[in-house]
Amino acid sequence: MTTEVNISERLPTGVAGLDRILEGGLLRSGVYIAEGPPGAGKTLLATQICFHAARRGERALYTTLLAETHERMLKHLSRMHFFDASLVPDGVYFISAFRALQQDGLPALLRLLRGAIVERKASLLVLDGMVTAEEVSLSGNELSNALVQDAGSSHQFKRFIHELQTVCAMTGCTTLLLSSTERPRLFHPAYTMVDGILELTNELSGLKTMRQVNVRKMRGTDQVVGKHNFEIRDEGIVVQPRMETELHAPERAELGMASASDVRMAFGVPGLDAMLAGGLPENSVSMVVGPTGAGKTLLALQFLCEGAKKGEKGLFFGFFERPAALAHKARRLGLPFQEHVEEGAIEVLWQRPIEAILDALAERLFTTVRKQKIKRLVIDSIQGFQLSLDDYPRRMRGVFAAIADELERLGVTTLYTVETREVFGPKIELPLEGVSAATQNIILLRHVELGSRMRLLISVLKVRDSEHDRTVRELIISADGLHIADALSDAQQDLSASALYPPSPSTPIADTSQPTRRSSKRK
Repeated sequence: MTTEVNISERLPTGVAGLDRILEGGLLRSGVYIAEGPPGAGKTLLATQICFHAARRGERALYTTLLAETHERMLKHLSRMHFFDASLVPDGVYFISAFRALQQDGLPALLRLLRGAIVERKASLLVLDGMVTAEEVSLSGNELSNALVQDAGSSHQFKRFIHELQTVCAMTGCTTLLLSSTERPRLFHPAYTMVDGILELTNELSGLKTMRQVNVRKMRGTDQVVGKHNFEIRDEGIVVQPRMETELHAPERAELGMASASDVRMAFGVPGLDAMLAGGLPENSVSMVVGPTGAGKTLLALQFLCEGAKKGEKGLFFGFFERPAALAHKARRLGLPFQEHVEEGAIEVLWQRPIEAILDALAERLFTTVRKQKIKRLVIDSIQGFQLSLDDYPRRMRGVFAAIADELERLGVTTLYTVETREVFGPKIELPLEGVSAATQNIILLRHVELGSRMRLLISVLKVRDSEHDRTVRELIISADGLHIADALSDAQQDLSASALYPPSPSTPIADTSQPTRRSSKRK
């Protein structure tokens, strides 16, 4: 039987994230290898692809060369959401070729596969246990030498791969070979014959298990190269493509950025809005920097509440303070934060930073931003993202730049908090290298001891393409809200080289009795 096959046509895997990496899936009639150590998820990946194909009306043939019974394997798979017993055996047919391979070798295996593909009209074949087939192709001496010296491929095994490719091309059946990397690969030349190789790893990084997939080879199609994290959940394998590769893809440049605007996103704190010349520029990325207890989260809550009052949907994406703690903190400040949450004007997403995957966090963030049409976003704090990058800290600069670009493209005004190490003193050291370069506006908070009393200071270090008040002023937190006091000339000696300017016509002190006028210009 010969089937007309368009080699550019894709067989979707149905594995979340993997099809994005593979630019749509596997090419029809191709032969692919999925390799990895025991427990990496090879069997789960293959069966997940099989059931997805069956749900699309196709037929999958799962052939095992292992001594393990199908009943045991199906029992383990039954808890997965993708598993559907009604699709067995018509949609997904399980067959054991262990005995045929052991008794009559690779030629018998090939005859069995060819006959089963034709009989079942299968468009997908999975062959589980390729190490067994490789070993059968060698004599005792050859096997011993291969294990010791990593000798080249046997002629018999190479011929088996070639003839299997011929069968796939004639029938239009896509084949996935599962192979273990528990020991060194025996047959490097044979691996060059297949159309693609997916490498799955399962490694300990400190106390955390890291599962990753790497497309080592893929003929005839583009793919997102490099390693990508994946998780095993109730729904099966979920791959998280590296977000910076997706967000910085060339085709996304055509989407453009949100147009520049003179509109300011006010805090609703007159003194602070005056320092910012009306507020933060719309569609910009801002950073609130300060030590613990300096009021970073309170400023963020104020920013969201002011937006909700103006009809601008807000999102609080936090890592360290639970929603109940946020509501309590806002009530002490007199902010109707919880009321805005209940009416849907503000969304709250809380994520424990422990065991988090950065790319999954970013995916969750962008999904919510797009779905809820968020205009104001608070990330509290950016160190929550950093904790998921302990293994690859050098990713932070590229990751943050990608996040900032995408948020700006979506028309979101973003405010994120950064905690500094030093609680007192004039020295300010940002803990995240390269992050400030992608930030257009920076607000600095500090503790200072004056006399026998602790005070909070606030200053604006940078505002995108705008003049701003560079005076260091006092931030007062009280039961009736946030207030900005006059410049603290008596703090000059305590702040040493820090910028401290007396009031001048160019840096007016805000009149807190009058609300700051917001620009009426809109896109």
